[in-house]
Amino acid sequence: MVRRATADRDTTVADRGADEQRTAVERKAFEEQVRGLLPAASHLSARRVRDLLRAALRGGEFGTGRLPGEAELMAQYRAPRDVVREALDLLRRDGLIERRRGLGTLTVRAEYVVPGALPPQDRALDEHLAVGAITPRLLHWAWAPAPRVIAEQLDDTAVGDDCLCVEYVLLADRRPMAVFTNYIRAPEAARVDQSGFRRDFYALLHSGGIDLTSCDVGVQAAGADEHTAALLHVLPGEPVLLVQQRIRDHTGRVVDYALGTCRNELLIEIGRIPRIDVTGAHRPKDPA
Repeated sequence: MVRRATADRDTTVADRGADEQRTAVERKAFEEQVRGLLPAASHLSARRVRDLLRAALRGGEFGTGRLPGEAELMAQYRAPRDVVREALDLLRRDGLIERRRGLGTLTVRAEYVVPGALPPQDRALDEHLAVGAITPRLLHWAWAPAPRVIAEQLDDTAVGDDCLCVEYVLLADRRPMAVFTNYIRAPEAARVDQSGFRRDFYALLHSGGIDLTSCDVGVQAAGADEHTAALLHVLPGEPVLLVQQRIRDHTGRVVDYALGTCRNELLIEIGRIPRIDVTGAHRPKDPA
C-alpha cells in the first residue's frame, strides 16, 4: 500500500510538472505570436490622445459641446494631424462624439464621474452624484433565506437566515443609469419600510435609523446580458460596469451587500487609497 501510494504521488508530481512545462511552452509561443501584433507607434499615440480627450470630456472642458478644431488639438497635444484624426475617430466609435460637416466635432453623449464613497447623511444622493434627479424604479422587494454567498458577506448572518432582497433601477432624470440588488441584514431590514423607498437606497436606510459610516467597492468590466440591457436601455453585449458594494455601520459590521450593473458612461471614483506598509509584519524579531 505504501509503495502504491508513493508511486501514485510520484505520477501526480510528474504529471503536474509536465503540465507546467507545456503551459510555459504555450505561453512563450503566444508571446512570440502577439509580439508582431503590437500596434504601431502612431496608433499608440492616438490611443493616448483619445484617453486625454475622454478625460477632458468627463471634466467638462468642452462646455459648449463642441471640441476645438484639429489644428488647435494638434498644438495642445503636440500630435500630428493623422494622430489627432485617429483619436477623434476612436471617440466617434465609442459613441462620444460626432463629426458634422460645417459644424465641427460635437459631443453626443455625456460621461459622468461619480464618487464611490457614501454620501453624507445630510446630503441627497442627487447632489452627491450630480448626474440628475435620482429616483428608484423598484423591481423586487421580498424576504428570503440568505444563500451561502450572501451569508459570507453579511456580518453575523448564517446560511438560511432571513435577509431582505431589494432590487431596483437607479434613474437619473428618468434615465436608467444602474441596476442594483441589495441584501440587507434582518435586524436592519426590519426597520425599513417599502413606502419609504422614494428617493434613493441610502435615504431608505437612513429612514430606518441605520447609521452608515463606510463602504467597500469593487468593480469589473463586462458585457450586458439581454435582460440587463433592456433595463438599462443599452444593446446586449454593450460594455457595462459590474459593481460589488459592502455597506458598514458605525461598528464596522457589514449590514448590506449589493451587486449592481452600471452604464458605461459612469466612471466610479474610488478616491484616495493609502499605501499599506506590510513589511513590519515580516521583520524578524530581535533575539531575547
